[in-house]
Amino acid sequence: MQHSVNEDAKVTSETPAVQPSSPSVPKLDRERSLNLTYGIASEDKIEAINRLLYASYHPDEPITNHLGLYKGPGSIPDADRRVRSSIKRNLSLFVYDSNGVEIGVCVNNGYYRHDVVDPAYKVYLAVHKELRSSNTHLFDQIKTDKLFCISMVGVDPAYRSKGVATDLIRRSVLLAGTMGFTGLMTEATGAFSQKAFRRLGMVKTSSIVYRDFEYDGRKPFAEMNPVHPELAMMKKKFFQSCLKHIL
Repeated sequence: MQHSVNEDAKVTSETPAVQPSSPSVPKLDRERSLNLTYGIASEDKIEAINRLLYASYHPDEPITNHLGLYKGPGSIPDADRRVRSSIKRNLSLFVYDSNGVEIGVCVNNGYYRHDVVDPAYKVYLAVHKELRSSNTHLFDQIKTDKLFCISMVGVDPAYRSKGVATDLIRRSVLLAGTMGFTGLMTEATGAFSQKAFRRLGMVKTSSIVYRDFEYDGRKPFAEMNPVHPELAMMKKKFFQSCLKHIL
């Protein structure tokens, strides 16, 4: 918590001047009383997972939006297959309301050194693949063969602007630590997601400017919304000391 100073307090020669504090890293908000609980998002809950992703993630994700892939629930089967494959690794998290109903999900995956359809979706995969190909050095930088990958976050629209998505991401960082990962990465597709990850201490390593990206002899993102100019690879080396920033 940042320290607040009483403006009415008198500063005397016996009272040390209050030094301006540097911005604090956001922590889990214990002041909110939403009666939420958390658990691993397992494969048997795939319908609930996709319900949440199609409620908020897919309609708002900049690349999906630009390519016109979202046409309602179940309209992006290639994404559904990626989600099902990720869920099998038991690294993803649900948040439940007080009645045990899933209201949010953070789909996470492992990104391993050896990992390096719909024609429209191929463009989605191609730009992500190019970004990953230019960032294989992260494994050497962090001295690991695996990175915890934060992929997709979906929240019930009724719970938006309550900090649920950010809380899911923070708890995913905790899960990464308990599962033995020493590094985190994400591919932030828009300005808003990049801002959210920066607040959690992740730093941009490189990016692809959408308007410059070429695929199959054309520039599919030439008319991309300028609010979201780039796809950014963001990382964070994970130490046990990271926990003090999010607990």
